[in-house]
Amino acid sequence: MPKKVEDKLKREARKKGLTGERRNAYVYGTLRRLTKRRKK
Repeated sequence: MPKKVEDKLKREARKKGLTGERRNAYVYGTLRRLTKRRKK
């Protein structure tokens, strides 16, 4: 599942016009936020 979510986030980031480091930061930060929310 995390791989699917990561791919989806990468597509979203591309649509928003993010590339390179900013795209990676967007994906990483969002995944962290989602996993934190899932633990509760």
